[in-house]
Amino acid sequence: MLNRVLALVLGLSASLVQAQSAEDILKKADEVRNPAESYQMVVDVQNKDGDTSRFEVKVKGGRKTLVKTLAPARDRGRNMLMIGEDMWAYVPNLKRSVRIALNQKLTGEAANGDISRMRWSGDYEVKIEKQEPKAWILFLTANKKGLTYDKIRLWVAKDQFRPLKAEYLALSGDVLKNARFEDYKQMEGTERPGTLVITDAKRKTQTTTLTISEVKKASFPEAIFQESSLGE
Repeated sequence: MLNRVLALVLGLSASLVQAQSAEDILKKADEVRNPAESYQMVVDVQNKDGDTSRFEVKVKGGRKTLVKTLAPARDRGRNMLMIGEDMWAYVPNLKRSVRIALNQKLTGEAANGDISRMRWSGDYEVKIEKQEPKAWILFLTANKKGLTYDKIRLWVAKDQFRPLKAEYLALSGDVLKNARFEDYKQMEGTERPGTLVITDAKRKTQTTTLTISEVKKASFPEAIFQESSLGE
């Protein structure tokens, strides 16, 4: 009798796993990475050669992000602002802001969008490409221009909807970079990935590590998300 009950419970659990839609899976994976609609975090970006940059990132509503460069000292003041798919960087020497793109290099293998736009849901059409025993493999296709990556293949754990790894693809389908979501730890109410490791798909020794810390929910005035405020 007990075996029959266990089999029924396991069968129901398997059915619930199967019933998850691609959109639901992606939204839940986003919720693992992002603690709220508005939040603040510090990101350290280290390249293979040991060069390290530190950024303070303020996100509001998923479509507005202010990035302040904290280190190295020579780059302080080179702040960035994302609104929708538009992005600007303030150049202290020129005392003005210039347009940049989400897919432009930030440092090493990291692109601007890797720290400024950390949600997938709403930006990509998604389908379940394949299933493994412990993970869904999702295939994401950009539904708007100007995103960091045109296509993404994403592995999401079935038990807690954790992003595990990703392939960042060009429009042609060629793999540009590989990414791993690691070092899950307690941050703002749940376990979130503390580290993102990005590797060039062809030059596998070229690796950049993003370490996320000091994550906290926050509210921000609209005034800070203005191009005219970047140099302040």
